[in-house]
Amino acid sequence: MGLISRAGASAALVVTFGGVLLGCGGSVADADAPDPTRRAPAPPSPFCAAAQANLEAIRPLNGLVAQGQVPRDELASTVAAVRRAGQDMVFAAPDDIRNDVERTVQALEMQLDVLVESGGDQTALSRDTDLVNRLNSPEFAGAGERVRAYVERNCTTGTPGTSTRR
Repeated sequence: MGLISRAGASAALVVTFGGVLLGCGGSVADADAPDPTRRAPAPPSPFCAAAQANLEAIRPLNGLVAQGQVPRDELASTVAAVRRAGQDMVFAAPDDIRNDVERTVQALEMQLDVLVESGGDQTALSRDTDLVNRLNSPEFAGAGERVRAYVERNCTTGTPGTSTRR
């Protein structure tokens, strides 16, 4: 899957985008006329925007470590961006999932620490048995599943047919 293993995938917070605009009835000529009953979709909630930003921050890191030899400065700046995005998610998290978001971001932080210590060697994530055991614990895995489910239920954009689901 790239940088983040099964448990880390929860930290990536795969966001599902939905929102299908359906037109009911009317003619082709009506389609050109403005429809006052149709409104632009609501902007994403601060948490949903933070979840999307987190996903977008992780993508370059996945690509970077997949290359192998990672320049330390590039790794440091990319990891810093992922850490900021994770903290933004915690700050924006709704009260009902805040603890799970904190746990999920903590899982990501542990993986980032291992990556930095190993110079970007993604295989170090699977070699660290303590890390693997913690990430696969019910505490971390459950938190990731609950956050993922929340994001899938509540975070949509107005772009029909788009999805960041992997």
